[in-house]
Amino acid sequence: MRKSAHIFFVYLLSGFIGLNSQTTCFQMTVEDVVEELVAAGTEFDHSRIYDDLTYFTDNPLNLNTATRDQLHRLYILNDIQITNLLDYIGEYGKMASVHELGYVDGFTGDIILKILPFVTTEEAQPYLLLPERESLRYGRHQIFLRAQGILQQQKGYRSICDSVLAQNPNSRYLGGPLKLYTRYQYNLSNRIYWGFVAEKDSGEEMFTGSNPYGMDYHSFHFQINDAGRLRTLALGDYRMQFGQGLVLWSGFSFGKSAASMNIAKNPRGIQKYSSTDENMFMRGVGATYGVTANTDLSLFFSRKKIDARVSAADTTGNILEVSSLPNTGLHATPSQVENKNVLGETIFGGDITYNHKNFKVGVTALHYFYSAPFNRPLRQYNQFVFRGRENINIGFNYRFNYYDISFFGEIAAGGRGMAMLTGVLWDLSPGLNVAVLYRDYDRDYHAWYGSAFSESTSPVNEKGIYLGAEVYLPQGIKVSAYYDNYSFPWLRYGAYAPSAGTDFLVQADYTLSRNVQMYARLRHRSKPVNSPVGYNNVRYLMENDNTRIRYHIAYNISPSVEFRNRIEFARYKTEQNASEKGFLIYHDIIYNPSAGPLSFAFRYGLFDTDSYNARIYAYENDVLYGFSFPAYFDSGYRTYITARYGVSGSVDLWLRYATTLLPGRTTMGSGLDEIDGNRRSQAKAQIRIRF
Repeated sequence: MRKSAHIFFVYLLSGFIGLNSQTTCFQMTVEDVVEELVAAGTEFDHSRIYDDLTYFTDNPLNLNTATRDQLHRLYILNDIQITNLLDYIGEYGKMASVHELGYVDGFTGDIILKILPFVTTEEAQPYLLLPERESLRYGRHQIFLRAQGILQQQKGYRSICDSVLAQNPNSRYLGGPLKLYTRYQYNLSNRIYWGFVAEKDSGEEMFTGSNPYGMDYHSFHFQINDAGRLRTLALGDYRMQFGQGLVLWSGFSFGKSAASMNIAKNPRGIQKYSSTDENMFMRGVGATYGVTANTDLSLFFSRKKIDARVSAADTTGNILEVSSLPNTGLHATPSQVENKNVLGETIFGGDITYNHKNFKVGVTALHYFYSAPFNRPLRQYNQFVFRGRENINIGFNYRFNYYDISFFGEIAAGGRGMAMLTGVLWDLSPGLNVAVLYRDYDRDYHAWYGSAFSESTSPVNEKGIYLGAEVYLPQGIKVSAYYDNYSFPWLRYGAYAPSAGTDFLVQADYTLSRNVQMYARLRHRSKPVNSPVGYNNVRYLMENDNTRIRYHIAYNISPSVEFRNRIEFARYKTEQNASEKGFLIYHDIIYNPSAGPLSFAFRYGLFDTDSYNARIYAYENDVLYGFSFPAYFDSGYRTYITARYGVSGSVDLWLRYATTLLPGRTTMGSGLDEIDGNRRSQAKAQIRIRF
């Protein structure tokens, strides 16, 4: 297996020799941006990114009139680059061409190539100059229908006798194996939205049992933007982002990645919700009103049912206490259905923000409470977690610019603790940018809807300092790096003593020519974990080192065809065990003509890892609004093809087939997802209708 991979890699490298003579150049696509953001997302909700970038693909953003918020919605530029662009236009006037971006500090050739498909400098004549009632006819409708499933039979769908099922009702899924998704969206020039999303996961019932009225999940939204002083009105399902995420942040959130300068959050306030996460959203009404030209007041109210595991109930079935809040959104077995929508959640609060050209300050507050007390079973590590029925969060956030320096931060209170985060982005010179971030989160700080910069999944029980830098060298080389030193003052899950760790990454990007780009990356993480149970059940902390080395190259062989190759090595090591190693190597063929109905992405990959600990993640091209970021582990092969065909100007069809083969296995998966055999294949079909 390893020998064949080495031969395959040599073959791939030979493919780009002599490509310097080509005259093609890269064009960034929506999928390319999503792939770059995957590693940066602490909570990756890709639907919002697709919405924004597909809109800018069809309606390029005018750089001469773009606001800071609109520029952030490109998901490519950091805060320093945006500030430099706005300052350049303010000093020299409107740009005559997008190629003038080369004169703006921080806009290197690779950055310009990335944003070109989404921006312009030409004035557009909006149809909203028509009377509002007449202009509604010019909105855009989109309907998505998608079906997907595993082609091999899984254990949870096999026939079993009634007596066995009666003894163990959770030994079989309740519904069929297909996963279904439908979405309708109306958009009038980003001014008016309405639509719905419905989804049934594999194994869930549909039009029967626990879902007699259709699919398992339904979401509806309506939003109006910029109606006089009413900045935003959202009805139905919506999400909120304020400050730096210590109090309230749902949706995509930057974390640690090769984009080492992208650590400051850029809140979007109240926005419609059209994703399929069945928990982290609001349901009710939210609005932002412009009190003055520079002051926005946001108010919101939400009430919905959420999943919970009931630990106590009275004789009439009323819930007295819950022990956990499952957030998988899966309701495919009787025990999962029992947890479905059993706990009431009510949230209300507001935010007031003052915006100035060079600074912004805001205060956010929310109060949420449940219909029954939340009481987790007491463990060594969770003595300070949230327990009870209600909680209040309040936070103060700021952001201001001073010449080439951008300061940002937030301080918040919640539960019995405090949390604070402060950072700075500094454009030291045209070729050097640095970032510094410090955070300090108490062990008893509680913010269920918080999602701030952190090593953990939530801002609690953590201190740390992050140092990041980007260096632009001659010959088209960019070096990005960060070093994060953090500690956990109290116990945490998997580490029953105070602990500390480090995380660093170095990546060098090199543009060999207009059609050849490559990068090399090293990432190392050291994070103590519990040792196995020893003599007299004594545990101690042991070092857990995780190292990744990656080389990636992309090159165009024609205006329509791009090849991408990657090889990545992984090493996982603890004090008590030998190193567990792995590698992944793949070759991608991307066919995306400027004209024509057909485009596709194909991958063939080989992987070999000693264990799941040495797994390697890799983004895969998927259907629009689909997402695939699987873990490659064990020893085998994986291939997929995703094809899009434009049936007509208003109808697009996507087909995807992916298969994983593990020659040394007789079964794959575990539990109810187990498959007999060594192959797991998935098929997916999607149609989009626009009118």
